[in-house]
Amino acid sequence: MDVAKEMLKNNVLEGTTIFVEEQTKGRGRSGKSWLCPKGKGLLLTIILKPAILPKKSYLLIGFTVVAIARTIRDMFKLPVEIDWPNDLVINKKKLGGIIVETQNETRKSINYIVGIGINVNLKKQELPRQVDKPTTSLSIEKETFIDRNRLARALLQNLDSWYLILKDGRYEYIIEKWQEFCLNIGRKITIHKNNKEYSGNLLGISNNGELVLLLDNGRKKTFKVEHAIVENHGVQ
Repeated sequence: MDVAKEMLKNNVLEGTTIFVEEQTKGRGRSGKSWLCPKGKGLLLTIILKPAILPKKSYLLIGFTVVAIARTIRDMFKLPVEIDWPNDLVINKKKLGGIIVETQNETRKSINYIVGIGINVNLKKQELPRQVDKPTTSLSIEKETFIDRNRLARALLQNLDSWYLILKDGRYEYIIEKWQEFCLNIGRKITIHKNNKEYSGNLLGISNNGELVLLLDNGRKKTFKVEHAIVENHGVQ
């Protein structure tokens, strides 16, 4: 993402996509590192300039993770799900994730940098260890070598299609599909926010991109993407 930030200083075109071969400084929302050895992952950064204010940046997370999930399901018939808001998991094991940052914000325009990382051909001994859940890769799940170029082409096509949906203002449709792929809908989770814990059943994702939780005391409470860390209780 550092390269993308430098390119934005020179008024780079929207849609510019940067591929890298290895991840040495990756990080997640909670600050944990995410590493990927050379030639084993699909690692890319995309520069986008939609007419969307930062308070709606959750839509970029939504359309991106839906496009990735749709691509993997279509290509590999794997049960990939979204661990809200931005992790991709298969059978409760992390496959990858995304991160969205705003850059060069002015009154006239806002630039967004979308970083995507997917474990593709990592062997079990190469999987990252410094993360908060078990990890996996596409090659492990499919028990075969994966063509990264073919995957990249399919993913870019899906990202382009879903970005057009975003630009058309079909926000509720994006939320609907985000929720459709969301892990643990209807199950018990715990959310950590401001050093407090909130436990309850996950009802879904609101039209504002927030998690809607039915608390143990019977009240409903919503949680914004940037304010909460989710702890899953596992599939019963």
